[in-house]
Amino acid sequence: MQEGKTDHPPFYGHVIIRRREEEYIKTLMKKYQHEKVCDELKKRVWDELQMEKHLGKITIPFKLAVRRDPYGKFPDLIEVILDTKV
Repeated sequence: MQEGKTDHPPFYGHVIIRRREEEYIKTLMKKYQHEKVCDELKKRVWDELQMEKHLGKITIPFKLAVRRDPYGKFPDLIEVILDTKV
């Protein structure tokens, strides 16, 4: 079976290759890895991902979440959560 081909029609009306888009998003997010996690950074990440979506470079639905460790053992981070229906 070819990559992205199934017997069922795609959930969003077109084939989304999750692995490829996830790798692309990871490369975009590398520039933010050393910045302090805050609402302003979350907005910048959101705006960039929305622009990439507008340009057609990202088609997978996503949302953002800020993860904070209340014990301070792990650094705060912005997590890009990709839709699991693809």
